[in-house]
Formats: sequence, structure tokens, C-alpha cells
Amino acid sequence: MESSDLRIFRIVAQEQSISKAALKMGYVQSNVTLRIQKLEKELGQSLFDRSNKGITITEAGQQLWSYADQIVDLLDEATRVLKVKLPSYQLQLGATPTVAASRLPQWLLAYYKENRDVDVSIQTHGQIELMNQVVNHKLDGAFISSQYHHQDIQSVFEYNEQLVIVSAGHIHTESELLQQRLIVNTFPDCPYRKCLEEWYHTKSKSHSLQQLPRVIEVDTVEAIIRGVTDGLGISLLPERIVRSYAQLHSHTLPIPLQQARIQFVVSKQNPPSITLSAFINLLTHSEH
Repeated sequence: MESSDLRIFRIVAQEQSISKAALKMGYVQSNVTLRIQKLEKELGQSLFDRSNKGITITEAGQQLWSYADQIVDLLDEATRVLKVKLPSYQLQLGATPTVAASRLPQWLLAYYKENRDVDVSIQTHGQIELMNQVVNHKLDGAFISSQYHHQDIQSVFEYNEQLVIVSAGHIHTESELLQQRLIVNTFPDCPYRKCLEEWYHTKSKSHSLQQLPRVIEVDTVEAIIRGVTDGLGISLLPERIVRSYAQLHSHTLPIPLQQARIQFVVSKQNPPSITLSAFINLLTHSEH
């Protein structure tokens, strides 16, 4: 005896009509009839009396109805209880917009292959905010510059990001670059923004320029790339992002600025969860 048959029987008993029950459940009437006949054969009892006026439940049907109510209700209750108790696996990560667009997608793709039941959320903020959210346990971990430190967090993974200045294709010389606006994200503490501003100030002095940089702030890496390709200004991006855009022209940075050191930090206070440990393990075994 299957629970699905008991559910169908219950609806037929409630409606006192096979056609109405079929309509209510969205089944074909003949299928409902066959399921009732199957039950009757298993029990060796007629559950309904049939006549030209319709069906009437029998005494055996009344008894089964009582049991069916109890069985179906218990099954539904068990389903509700067990579903609530199923573990919910989550991983909450933070990064600056540029890091989120550069390395994170490939790591998440590899992570999902081995951790299909984990729900991952990515929050983008400035570095100080990211650090504070890790300290306050609002994030499991965050990618920030290796220049940032806090007594309650620890670095568990670091990598170097190769950087280049990008411009529209018609800009070639350093003096031409210095005449352009700087397109940066809205977080003043972004490592890539700080690196670009440092480059600009250093080169402005060597070219005897007194002007302050003209800045365009945008929210996303996609907006930065669009602004550069449209000729609104220049920016600084990880080289791995630039490779995907043939319309971007890259310019080599001086050696001290060619790389940004990025670290993944977690809280010292709490031991890492299973999901976080799996992510850290992936990072430490990745090629970077």
C-alpha cells in the first residue's frame, strides 16, 4: 500500500466523487479509478459502492479513511520536522569589486564542483569594512590587501595579482596617460585605486605636472571597463581581467607597482566551519 494511493483515496472520500477528486488533484479520472481499484484489490474489500448516481463510501472505506488520515498526517508532519532539521550549509565571503571579478569566479567554480550543497554569498565593500565584518563574524572570510592587519584576524592565504594600466587603443605614451581621467571604484581604500593614484602622483612629479588627477568613480569593474573603452579615462586592473578585452590597451607599470599582494583573512576567535575549511583548502592548493 503506497502513501500516494492513500492520499488519492482520501480526496475521493472527501469529495464523494471520482471526477471531482480527479479535477481537484489535476489527475486524469481514469488514473484515479485505477488507483482506487488497486487499493481495493490489495485489501480485498470494496471501498466505495458504485451506482448511476455516483459513489458512496462503504464501512470498510470509512475504516480506511480514519487510518489514511492518521498515516498521511504523520507523513506530512515527519516531512516538515525533518526538512527543518536538514543542515543548511552557507559560506559568506567578502572582497573588493575588482578581486570579486578577477580571481573569485574561478575559485568558486572549483569549489562548487566539490560542495554542491553550499550556498555562497559574496559581499563587496571597501577593505576596512570587509575587515570589520570578519572581526564581527558577519563574514566567514574576506580578500583584502596584505597591508591591512587586525589583532582579531589572521591571513590563511596570499597571492600576487599582476597589474597593468589600461586605456583606449589610441593612447600610447606616458604623457598621454597623465592627461586622462582616472576611472576607479567608489572605495578609497581599494588596493587597485590606491596603486593607480600612487602611480599618477609619482609620474606627475617626474613630468613636472602640478594638476590633481580628475577622477571618475563607478561601482563595478564592468563600468570601469566600459568607461575606458569609451575613452572616458584610464584605469588599473588585474592583467587576467584585461586579457578578456581585446579593445583595452595595456601599459606596464614600474616594478614596485606591478603587483598587488592580496590576502584571504578569517577570524582568530572562531574555528573555521566545514564550508570555510573546504574553501581555504581549495585556495591553498590552487595555482596562483
